[in-house]
Amino acid sequence: MIGCALATPIGRWGGRRLGIKLMAILALVGIIIQITASVRGFRYWQLVAGKVVNSISMGIAANVVPLYNAELAPAPLRGAVVNIYQAVQIVGVIVSTIAVYKLNTRTDDLAWQLCIGLQFIAPAFLFAGVWFMPESPRYLVFQGKHDEARKALEFLNAGVDGFSADDEIATLSAAYEHEKAIQKPSIFAVFKGSDRRRALIAVGVMCLQQAQGSSYMTNYIVLFLIALGMTDVFKIVMALYCLYLAAILCSFYLPDRFGRRPMLMLGALVCATALTITCGINVAYGDAITSGAQKAGLAMIFIWYFTFGLVWSPLVWITCSEVCSARAREPTLSVATFSAFGTSLIITLVSPYVQDPGYGNLGGSIGFIWAAFTWISIPFVYFFVPEMKGLTLEQIDVLFDAKTPTRRFGATQLFLDDEAGAARGGSGKASLKEEEE
Repeated sequence: MIGCALATPIGRWGGRRLGIKLMAILALVGIIIQITASVRGFRYWQLVAGKVVNSISMGIAANVVPLYNAELAPAPLRGAVVNIYQAVQIVGVIVSTIAVYKLNTRTDDLAWQLCIGLQFIAPAFLFAGVWFMPESPRYLVFQGKHDEARKALEFLNAGVDGFSADDEIATLSAAYEHEKAIQKPSIFAVFKGSDRRRALIAVGVMCLQQAQGSSYMTNYIVLFLIALGMTDVFKIVMALYCLYLAAILCSFYLPDRFGRRPMLMLGALVCATALTITCGINVAYGDAITSGAQKAGLAMIFIWYFTFGLVWSPLVWITCSEVCSARAREPTLSVATFSAFGTSLIITLVSPYVQDPGYGNLGGSIGFIWAAFTWISIPFVYFFVPEMKGLTLEQIDVLFDAKTPTRRFGATQLFLDDEAGAARGGSGKASLKEEEE
């Protein structure tokens, strides 16, 4: 959450590449602090301090990486490019889970040092590679650095026939000037005008992702499986994670093919049904659960993992990275991720008391809570989340500023009154026209 709060000033005044550099450095420093906590005697406070530094890095990453990916990606491939963020995380989860399992019988310090040390690989490669990565052309244009933006665009579009960096810069400049004319850029713009609507969408999908059980399934899936009477839990967890990764890999194609809205609503419907059935089985059988009922419950968990990994895990990041306006992109995403981590924190702290005997004693029935929020997600998406598939970030800005109704985004055609002039930074004005349905 601290990292989320820091991400806005870093991204706004330092750029995306600086955010990535700081994120990598903090991650490396945090890991080193943790690994050396047992040098000349074990110091628990040092382990915690290292984890705090590492977590700040994660908060910055949650804001900078999806934003950077979205700004670099062409509109038809934006979903796939942003999805890289989630795919890499799940690969890390699988690798770390295997490492923990293989080292769990060791009793020396290497048992935990190696597990933590594995985290060193990703930020080390990222820090080495960021020096060869271009800054976001959109960020450079918005900062008035047109020469640097031209170099970045030419690098990103090398070999693309008919591409003109000057025309692209003119288009981005015209769009940004249009944004500024409506509302002055500010870190507080997130609470005003159409940016307030965008922030509510971003915060809503982020918090609902956590409330659907994402945090719980990440931190307490083992306890949940045990509460349902499962045995050989490690193999089940590894199978779930591998299925989760397979689903996320499918999302390199599906969101840009079928759109955001239908996938979010259908995914929520399937996840809600699967969780409701799983918890219903737990209530019906209790401690006397039969082998058949146990297999049915396990099948529903597999369905939930696959569907969530296919839809709500990647699409929330895709939606949030593209819904933010040019004038308030950094603060909007920061508010959304801060809210998501806050929701996750509450769930992580409260869940054991709700589930454990002697407290709430819900056991496996705790899934009813996540199922309820998943059902709520369906009308939320239907009424508030517009379809942004295939639209450039600048087109999305125009639609929101024009107060286009949620369900009319896909039926609204954008054009410029003076298209040629506006494309070259002239005085063209953006306008809208609804297509016949």
